[in-house]
Amino acid sequence: MHALFTKTFYGSTISQWLTAMFIILASLIVGRMLYWFFTRIVRLFTRKTKTKLDDIIIDKIEEPIVAGLVILGIWYGLSVLSLEPATYQQMQGIVYLLVILNIAWLVVRTVDGLIEEYIVPAVAKSENNLDDAILPIARRGFGIIVWFVAVVVGLNNAGYDVATILAGLGIGGIAFAIGARATIMNMFGGLNVLVTQPFKIEDRIQIDDYDGYVEKIGLSTTRIRTFLDNYLVTIPNKVFTDKEIVNVSAAPGSKSEMMIPLPVDTPTHHVQAFLEFLKDLALTNFYVDRECKVTLKGFNDYALVVQFIYYIKVDAPFWDIQSEVNLAVMSFLRDRGLRVAVRFGFNPPLEPSIFPLGQSRTRKKVLSDLSDEEDDFS
Repeated sequence: MHALFTKTFYGSTISQWLTAMFIILASLIVGRMLYWFFTRIVRLFTRKTKTKLDDIIIDKIEEPIVAGLVILGIWYGLSVLSLEPATYQQMQGIVYLLVILNIAWLVVRTVDGLIEEYIVPAVAKSENNLDDAILPIARRGFGIIVWFVAVVVGLNNAGYDVATILAGLGIGGIAFAIGARATIMNMFGGLNVLVTQPFKIEDRIQIDDYDGYVEKIGLSTTRIRTFLDNYLVTIPNKVFTDKEIVNVSAAPGSKSEMMIPLPVDTPTHHVQAFLEFLKDLALTNFYVDRECKVTLKGFNDYALVVQFIYYIKVDAPFWDIQSEVNLAVMSFLRDRGLRVAVRFGFNPPLEPSIFPLGQSRTRKKVLSDLSDEEDDFS
């Protein structure tokens, strides 16, 4: 039996290999037990405290601590083997690298947990939307810096010449930069958005064929929720440096325009009363801006066309207010026995200008809708 355990494989005896495997297995078991201790025992005490700080710290450090214990156990297990000096040095360097990366993981997790618990709620309560856009970028930037420093320090402690590695990456870096040109342009576009602030989070913008609310401004992309379809659209930030951006939220209100054709034989005093009613409608509705335009746009052999342009306030429920205004107009016309002309000889836009590009109504559709309205009045 003694002869069996003294046989050598790859420079170490079977006894040494078994000892190494036992130590590694024991470190895994102890690591599992330590994780159970953190989750079942330590958290039981932290839940009873008044502050959440200890809960956050325990939650974020338990995995890195367990991982560190396992790494050290593996290293101690391998150290009992009779390794060649060069092999031993390489293994030692790998362990150093893993330990430093594990420390970086612990730091990033802990800081990110503290930011999520304390800074994010404070930013959400602030009225300035700029910090909402900067905070995610700062969190990601902090993580990138910590990991970069950890890799450099770890490689240096592992015995690698970091300067030589970086120099070797110089030529490859040029090729990478060419390939990553779009990414770099997106990053500059994101910085430009943060500095110039053509829009902020929760602003409604129009760009290309998209119309929606800004949900997130990232370093390389921006996400908007479309106004009509409620789709989530991710737009590369470089687009904002090349395209015109319409910030709808920066306007005092969302424009809505109506063209109301009255029969050509409508008495003048009824037309005048209708114009006054539209002006009062804009003044009395809380969600409609006082500035409006009411005019007799024109007339021909078929109709007297009344133009009504009004602005619904930005923070108002647009569709509800538009329906409320339309119903008020319908009620006024019905109460006075007025009708809407079917043929009016004009081609004005009846849809609100708030619609996205490419969704206008055709003249045939307009006439069909007006015909339906006339049937309702009759």
